[in-house]
Amino acid sequence: MRKYYYLLILILTFSLKGISQTTHTEESWWDYLNQNRYNDHWGSWIDVQSKLRDHYVNAINANEYTLGASYFQNEHFKYTGAVTLVDGFPALNKPYHLEEYRPWQMIQLNTKTSRSKWLQWLRVEERFKQTAINNTASDKYDFTYRLRYYVLAQFPLSKHMYKKGSISFVTSEELYLNFGESIVYNTFDQNRVFLGFYYYLNDANILQLGYTNMYQKYNAPNKYLNADVLRISVFNNIDFRKKAIKTKSSDQL
Repeated sequence: MRKYYYLLILILTFSLKGISQTTHTEESWWDYLNQNRYNDHWGSWIDVQSKLRDHYVNAINANEYTLGASYFQNEHFKYTGAVTLVDGFPALNKPYHLEEYRPWQMIQLNTKTSRSKWLQWLRVEERFKQTAINNTASDKYDFTYRLRYYVLAQFPLSKHMYKKGSISFVTSEELYLNFGESIVYNTFDQNRVFLGFYYYLNDANILQLGYTNMYQKYNAPNKYLNADVLRISVFNNIDFRKKAIKTKSSDQL
């Protein structure tokens, strides 16, 4: 009896693999993130990102533009509210594109040890996604919510940590969950795992190079996306409080 049970499990396993369809893509993501801090509590968030696909660089997948404001409760907690505009190209070799308006709110936690830095955030997005009819952008928008949880760990590899010329190993994971009336098959939206490095260009600018694996569920039965992504990012963090202190000191001299 037991052998028939194992045979049934094998048949079901291979049947599910045969039914499910996984699309594989090779992409590259290029982005610039600017975070400014103007006083002890208030700052701004600017993010510009371009996503390419088809052997990493042959076609545009989407361009994203984000503008927001941040409130710093203390050195550990930060709250951000922002709006992202997504200009997406959903199909290869088809000229139409679709817009998405995405307001979002986020709480962020920063912690550190003697040999590492940790960043976590929880983000809620309200997504207004333009729909297509017969491969043409329509005037209708689909509304859904998305919840994102992100955790990043940074481990310095250089003796002089977090300074100009230093290098850190970085790894992160982000889980996405969808909610809304139109969400049927993909409450689990996607998971992203990142491995890479930070290179400190100076005190205000960091270059990030690495690889992301994105595994995503489409809002359709048994359809998935598995993407290999090369990611190049520049993080620009400016603390105007320090400049104000330096200016004041110079004036006194």
